[in-house]
Amino acid sequence: MDKGKILIVDDDPIVRDVLSDILCSVGGYTTDVAFDGFDGIEKIKSNEYDIVFTYLTMPRLNGMDLLKESKRINPLIPIVVITAYSTMDNAINAMKEGASDFITKPFKIDTVTSIAERILGEKRFLGRLATKNDYEASMGRLNSELFKRLQEIAILQTISTELDAIYDNRQIYERIVEMASRLLMAYEVSFGIVEDSYLKIKKAIGVKETDIHIAGSIFENVIKSRQHFIASSGEVNPYTGTPLASPFFSLPFIINNEVFGILNLSRKADTTAFSEDEISLALTFAKKAALRIENNALYEVFYNNLVNTLKSLVMSIEARDVYTKNHSERDTHYALQIAEVMNIAEEEKDAIRFGGYLHDIGKIGVRDTVLLKPGKLTDEEMAEIRMHPVIGDNIIKPIRFFPLERELILHHHERFDGNGYPDRLEGDKISLIARILAVADAYDAMTSSRPYREARTHEFAIEELKRCSNTHFDGEVVRAFLQTATGRGEKYGA
Repeated sequence: MDKGKILIVDDDPIVRDVLSDILCSVGGYTTDVAFDGFDGIEKIKSNEYDIVFTYLTMPRLNGMDLLKESKRINPLIPIVVITAYSTMDNAINAMKEGASDFITKPFKIDTVTSIAERILGEKRFLGRLATKNDYEASMGRLNSELFKRLQEIAILQTISTELDAIYDNRQIYERIVEMASRLLMAYEVSFGIVEDSYLKIKKAIGVKETDIHIAGSIFENVIKSRQHFIASSGEVNPYTGTPLASPFFSLPFIINNEVFGILNLSRKADTTAFSEDEISLALTFAKKAALRIENNALYEVFYNNLVNTLKSLVMSIEARDVYTKNHSERDTHYALQIAEVMNIAEEEKDAIRFGGYLHDIGKIGVRDTVLLKPGKLTDEEMAEIRMHPVIGDNIIKPIRFFPLERELILHHHERFDGNGYPDRLEGDKISLIARILAVADAYDAMTSSRPYREARTHEFAIEELKRCSNTHFDGEVVRAFLQTATGRGEKYGA
């Protein structure tokens, strides 16, 4: 069945052939081609086309001029412009001139077909309204359709916002099942990961969380085709092996052109089949969720690589001074013990895990003659040492993902009474994680050897922390430290 007629205008015969092949073979459309803008205009004048795809950069008559002339001939004809990444501004300008969409070279098959499908769907919808004789009834249908679309947009926007706030893919696996159930009002929803010939269900509503063998099931069709699939009533239920009582809708989650997960929905609340609108809505949701999962995975790889790089830098700094070897690691360990006692938020604990390890990274900017000096430092040398929090903050500043970590790095030498450095903050103007690290840092400094003195005893360090409570240190943080294993628990509690 012919789905529509599309004109392709491009001076490159290879591009014309490839695009025509995609739209004909994959999309099921009839295509016509024009070798430049003038040829395209002549064909638009003498033929009816549902969509025109045109390249922007062509000799004789470019794509932008073709767009303007086509709109003069037929204001309703949809134009999709083709451009390269290097000329994206031209595509944006074309959209301002009335283009319906744009694609970039090299283009993806699913991008081309989805754009054509969306544009023709909108044309069919408007065409149905235009053929109605009853104006009031037509306007009522239009308002109903618009209200429905606005509801769908609002739901997708809410879901998109929710997904963007989740950085743990395990949480996303759980949330997308709830979201999909809400989106399509389905009683049975599951999401599984494709692994070792099984669909391993990670979260389910209304069905059992289990591993389902893929071979011979509808999941095999979904994976092979990389397309959604709807099993009709009476076909085999992949959960139970019994006949389905209602349609079963499976959507692939795709990364790098491979299906890594499948979302399944069945038993709609209204007992009807899945409509075209619902299928389209579900596919949009699946693409958004898959992209979020992919971004999280990429972020995790990037984050781990970044952390490892920065940790290597810290290790190189500590290697300069045998007296402070593993100092940052110990500080982080002590600070996390305090954080557990104080029951602070997970986000703040994560900041301690990363920022605690990096809190002295600024010492890379301090000269060895100052950093390793065995005697008393001069005022000038002390000023240089006190610059290390600022240097550390400047190192981390370009990495915009770590606002809490930056506070910890910059302010771990502030004092509770306002006599610290570099900003002389006091009290709760100093972030809690910086106050926590200040106590951990001081304890480790006292109980570790330095070029100018031997390590102090645990008992000495504890008494010093108590003595300096509410002046140098936050008294509440000190009391929390005394309850930790390092602080020896309640023995030294206040």
